[in-house]
Amino acid sequence: MELLNIGFAILLVKIAISVLPGVIGIYLIAAPEEKKRELRNSVCNKLFEVSNAIPYPKFARFLAICGSGLILFSLVASWFLLLRDLIPEG
Repeated sequence: MELLNIGFAILLVKIAISVLPGVIGIYLIAAPEEKKRELRNSVCNKLFEVSNAIPYPKFARFLAICGSGLILFSLVASWFLLLRDLIPEG
């Protein structure tokens, strides 16, 4: 008996593709304000060489939209990659 067969490896990849975007999306939405400000400062420093080029409310809204999009992608990927085959047609 093989320790890791190809079907199990494919299942692990499907689960990773389905779950990780949702986890990142939840983090982007639920992160504390201080972490969001640190992220904004680091992004602005790398892009514009100024720490506050983007106003915080606009950046927080952008993070919420991206987080929602990642959660939606995670739900759709879970349906097509994992759950679609489990529901019988009828």
